[in-house]
Amino acid sequence: MTSRNIIEFLRTVGAQADLLEYLKVRSKDEVIATATALGYPFTEPEWNSLIWDLEVYLTEKRGEKFDTRFFSTMWGKYYLEFLVGDLMPSFTAEDFDAVTAGGM
Repeated sequence: MTSRNIIEFLRTVGAQADLLEYLKVRSKDEVIATATALGYPFTEPEWNSLIWDLEVYLTEKRGEKFDTRFFSTMWGKYYLEFLVGDLMPSFTAEDFDAVTAGGM
């Protein structure tokens, strides 16, 4: 459930340019508080764990290493912009299921 909340929250942010514009410069605590207010509650450790797993999965899917080169795709972007604009669209529903199958 928590993983789904994070994924749905990122989709919501990605679909609302004004919300992304507002949140991209906010702290992680503020982003998580906004997610909760929107009905997508999760904790910082749950966020950190899933985002890390998604990033690792994506590099493996692309046949890349999870190293500093991977993060060059973020150049000139805020991290939240990278997540909703690059990371999220790279996943299919099956990819999300594979990552979240660990029982989050």
